[in-house]
Amino acid sequence: MPTSPLRLVLPRLGIILALMPFLLLCAFNQPFFDDFRNGYWMREHGTWGVQLWLFQTWTGRFTTTFIMTVLNPVAYGWLGGVKVVAAGAFAALWTSLAHLLRALWHTALRRACSWSQALWAAGLLLALFCNAAPSPFSFLYWFCGIVAYQLPLMGLLNFTALALRAGWGPEAARWRNAGLACLPLVLALTGNELTLVQAVPVLALLGFALPKVARPKLVLWLGIGAAATALAAAAPGNWARIAAMAPPSDPYHTYRWLVLLPRAAYSMLQFLVKPLIVSSMLAAGLTGAWIGRHQLKYSQALVSLSRWQWVAIMLAFGTVNFIGFLLFRHLVVGPPLPRAQNEILLVLLLSTAGLGWLVGQQLLSSSSGDKARQLPLQLLSLLLFIGLFGAGHTPEAWRELATSAAPFDAQMQARFGALRTAHRAGTPQVTLPPLRLPYGRVLAPLRQFSSDIEFDIDLTPGCAGNINGVMERYFEVPNVCCDAATPPLPAAQLPRVNSSD
Repeated sequence: MPTSPLRLVLPRLGIILALMPFLLLCAFNQPFFDDFRNGYWMREHGTWGVQLWLFQTWTGRFTTTFIMTVLNPVAYGWLGGVKVVAAGAFAALWTSLAHLLRALWHTALRRACSWSQALWAAGLLLALFCNAAPSPFSFLYWFCGIVAYQLPLMGLLNFTALALRAGWGPEAARWRNAGLACLPLVLALTGNELTLVQAVPVLALLGFALPKVARPKLVLWLGIGAAATALAAAAPGNWARIAAMAPPSDPYHTYRWLVLLPRAAYSMLQFLVKPLIVSSMLAAGLTGAWIGRHQLKYSQALVSLSRWQWVAIMLAFGTVNFIGFLLFRHLVVGPPLPRAQNEILLVLLLSTAGLGWLVGQQLLSSSSGDKARQLPLQLLSLLLFIGLFGAGHTPEAWRELATSAAPFDAQMQARFGALRTAHRAGTPQVTLPPLRLPYGRVLAPLRQFSSDIEFDIDLTPGCAGNINGVMERYFEVPNVCCDAATPPLPAAQLPRVNSSD
């Protein structure tokens, strides 16, 4: 896919400027809620005891549960470890997207694609996602959110890439790739229920498209996947969590099956009509179509897809993007949680770009040599990107990086130091000031700056509140309070201690 280097400078610079603030904010990241909870749960139950306890009481996600506890840096007192994890996960997600795109082009589509080209294409999709994510904090910076949503999705992306190589790649490496694909498949199926249901249409499409000689590999994946899923589904904790998320007291609980499809469709419609979502989806589709048409100048068009192949592709596209809404309307009798909508959006952008590429190759191939007719696609894509990156989270992330990231890091470090000091001193109560930041939306979402955030990461005013209680148990301080009248807490200053009670 050769092209002039000068024509690539501005798009690549735009991608870098769109992604840079989200990556740089990782350097100021702090642990939150479940990061601390999983840390003190492991301290209380032990390395393996906590796995069994969570399996029985709350979740069957045994792969991500293990990572949230045993591989949780907060469990070992390394609070700064979440900075490394967030940055590493960001890079790994980018690489996983590129791995899938390159594998798809190299194998089933028989197109030349270097790692550089795949990385830039993946970076474009990632930039669109970061800019429009419904809840960027819970996907990019919250350690347990990264583990629960990013890692299983990376598992699905890398499984699909390896499955493509096992079906259409070099013959000598096909069975090796099939075996390697089992590991990310288990992570995708047992790490999160949303990724589990998203994997179903992916497996179905592979079953439809894979060459006949590759069917034994599909049987291998289905067998291992079914065993792992059955183990996760059998967890008593899963049923306890489902009962807590969709209590029988909900007015729709008893007949939710009767209204499941229309209510799921309504949730999806509400999601898609958001201006930033639909514009990002349109940008991904137009870019995919432009790349598909651009490649026709340097390679032959794909063999025309049959009607049934188009039906299978469209059915898989619709199912993979609708099934998450269906899942949540059944499990929680409500729309997907914002942190789950992050994953839904990324899958939507990736699949829309892929569908746009196919349209560019198949339906627009007759005009591929007409540069004048290609101009509207390029111009419309450019205008969309300029508008999107001026209206979404990208300018918010730059603003937060410039104004609030360093003060947030310093205030949280002072807070943690104060709590450690209170623990060593054995004081019964410590009162801390709230976070005082000029802005907080992406890395440090605070209610005073936005009414639509999913989490307020600050302490609750007073001495009661979930985050206050988590701080009490993790730092082993009897009572943690928050009072706006408390003066700012410099790094060397001890907290105001209430020892009267």
